[in-house]
Amino acid sequence: MKKIIEFNWSEFIDLGIEYINDNNPAKQRTGISRFYYGAFCSSRDLINKKGTYIDNESKKIMTSKSADAHRETSKIFKHHEAYKKDEKGKIISKNLNKLRKMRNKADYDKIIDQPLGLMINESKILSERILKLLKEIS
Repeated sequence: MKKIIEFNWSEFIDLGIEYINDNNPAKQRTGISRFYYGAFCSSRDLINKKGTYIDNESKKIMTSKSADAHRETSKIFKHHEAYKKDEKGKIISKNLNKLRKMRNKADYDKIIDQPLGLMINESKILSERILKLLKEIS
């Protein structure tokens, strides 16, 4: 029987931290991406664990491998009653959106109009803030 090992998404954040002080643009871009995915996947998994969907369509999106899960995750944290206390869900949503924009730049733009060093540091701060809030509401 094959042993199943559950992956801890915060390990992506640990990997991003390894690239913080590296001046290699490929590593900085990878770090930005890992910070996003560490925060996004942790957020998505909390929603699925708690079953806090907005409606049946929301559940369908969140339990699929659809790219729509990125937008839906942010939407659920912003609008679902379970996450409105102290506006924590709204903060998670806002920070996920900021991180996703930086990740999209890092992954797809040949030329980026911001210093990568600043982007990777901001990505670290945002991802760690999201993980902290997720622990508080889980």
